[in-house]
Amino acid sequence: MVLDIEDRKQVENALKETKTALAASEENLSLIINSLPVLVWSARPDGSADFVNKSWLDYAGRPADQILEWGFLDLYHPDDIPGMVDTWKKDLEHSDHTVLKGRIRGADGNYRWFYFSGRKLVDANGIVRWFGVNIDIEDLQYAENALRESEAALRESEHKLNLIINTIPAMAWSCTSDGRLEYFNRNLIDYVGLPVEEIVGFGFYRMFHPDDVEPMRVAWDDIVASKKSRPVDARIRRADGEYRWFNLRQSPLLDSDGNVVRWYGVVVDIQDRKRAEESLRQSQSNLAHVTRMTATGELAVSIAHEVNQPLMAIVTNAGTCLRWLQPGHTDIEQARLAAERIVKDGHRAGDIIASIRAMAQKSPARMERTDLKGALRDVLDLLRGELRHRQIELDLDLPKWSPEVIGNRTQLQQVVLNLVMNSAEAMGASSSERRIGIRCTKDEEQFVRVSVSDSGRGVPPDELDRVFEAFYSTKADGIGMGLSICRSIVEAHGGRIWASVADSQAGTVFTFTLPMAEVTADYDR
Repeated sequence: MVLDIEDRKQVENALKETKTALAASEENLSLIINSLPVLVWSARPDGSADFVNKSWLDYAGRPADQILEWGFLDLYHPDDIPGMVDTWKKDLEHSDHTVLKGRIRGADGNYRWFYFSGRKLVDANGIVRWFGVNIDIEDLQYAENALRESEAALRESEHKLNLIINTIPAMAWSCTSDGRLEYFNRNLIDYVGLPVEEIVGFGFYRMFHPDDVEPMRVAWDDIVASKKSRPVDARIRRADGEYRWFNLRQSPLLDSDGNVVRWYGVVVDIQDRKRAEESLRQSQSNLAHVTRMTATGELAVSIAHEVNQPLMAIVTNAGTCLRWLQPGHTDIEQARLAAERIVKDGHRAGDIIASIRAMAQKSPARMERTDLKGALRDVLDLLRGELRHRQIELDLDLPKWSPEVIGNRTQLQQVVLNLVMNSAEAMGASSSERRIGIRCTKDEEQFVRVSVSDSGRGVPPDELDRVFEAFYSTKADGIGMGLSICRSIVEAHGGRIWASVADSQAGTVFTFTLPMAEVTADYDR
C-alpha cells in the first residue's frame, strides 16, 4: 500500500523553514540587543532580573550569574539603593512603567550615573515580564551639576552685585540704547524721593533743575546719537527740595557691530567741588585783577603818553579851528575839518581811557560773542608806547576778517597783555634785534590760533612745560603767576595754551587757541 504524504512533507518543510527563520530572527534580535550601547535587561514580576545583555556584562565586568536575580544590587551605589528599591517595588505593584536614576559601579570600580527606564508587558498567555534599559548619563549629570552650581554662583554673584550697586556712594543707572531710563539703584530712588514709575523712560528729566532740563536733554540726545560718552554737570532735586550739583557719567555697551546695547552710568555728587571751583575762580579773578592793575601801573607812563597824544592833537586842532573862525580869516571848510579832527582825536582818547577802565574794573566775567581781532588791537594800542620806549618793533599779522569767539573780552586781553609783556621783558638784556611778532589765524578744526613770538633769550626746552605752573618763573624777580593765569583763562574758554622754541632757535613762541563762536554754539546745543 502506498500512502500520499505530500501534504505532510510540505507541512514539515514549512515548519523547518519557520524554525530556521525564527532561529535567525532570534539570533538577529540577540545581536541587536547585545550591540546596543545601553544596558538592556528584563525582570520577573517580583523585580528580580532574568536577563542582561552583553553591554551590561561588559560594563560590570562580571558573569551573568552575579548580576541576575538580585545580584545587580551589589553594583548599585549604597546611597542610592534604598530609594531605588523602594521606587522599583512601588512601580512593580502599582504601575506599568518605571523611571529611576542612580549610580552603577563599572568594571574599573568607578560609579557612573545611569537613567533607568522600564515597562511591564503581558504576553498572550498572561505571563508578566518587565523590559528596560539603563542609559549612561554621567556626562549629562556632570553638566547638570555644573549648571546648578553655575546658577547658584550666578545668583550669589547677582546678589553681591546688587548689594554693591545699592551701597556704593553714587547713584547708578542704566538706559536702553535709545536713552530711556530702565534701572536705577536704591541710592538714586532714596535721593530724589520720586515714585519709580515717574522717572523710568524719559521721566528722569523731572529730577533736574528747571534751568538744566533743556541743556540736559540736548546733551543726552547728542550723546545717544553720537554713541560717544562725555560727562555732563547738572543740578538734581533732593527729596527735601534742595538742588545739588551732580556729574553724570555714562558708558555704552556695544555689540560686535558697534551698536549700543545699553548705557550704564553713575551720578556723582560734586556740590563741594562746584563750591571749590567757584572759590578758585573768584580767587583767580581777584589775582587776575591785581595782575592787571600791576601791569597798568607799570605802563602808566606809556599810557599817559598815549592819552596825551590825542589830547595835544585836540588842543592843536581847537586852536586851528578858532583861528579859521576869526574875522578876516574865516574859512568855514578848514574850521570844519579841524573840528572833525578834534572829534576823531577825542574818540581816540576816549577809547584808550575806556580800555584802561575795562582792564582795571573788577566785575564778574561775562561770556559773550567777542571780536578777537578788535580785542587784540585795543590791548596793543595800550602797549605801543611801552614797546617804543623799550625800542621793540611790533610785527602784526592779523586776518582781514574778524574772528569771533565766545568769551570775556577783558580776560582775553589780559592773556595777550601778559604774553606781550613777558616777551618784552625777555628781551630786556638782549643786544640782538628786538622784535615781537603777533599772528592770528584759523586752523583746520575751526579754532582761532594766536601766537606771540619774540627774539629774546628764550626758555630752556626742558622748562617749556613748567612755565605755566603757578609760582614757577624763569625771571629772578618774577612771582610765577602771569602765565598760570593765562592758562586758567584760556582753558576756561575751551582752548589750550603752550610754549615752544622759535624756528630761529632764538626766543620763544607762546600760542593759544580758542574755539570759534560757531563751534562753541554747536557744542552748547
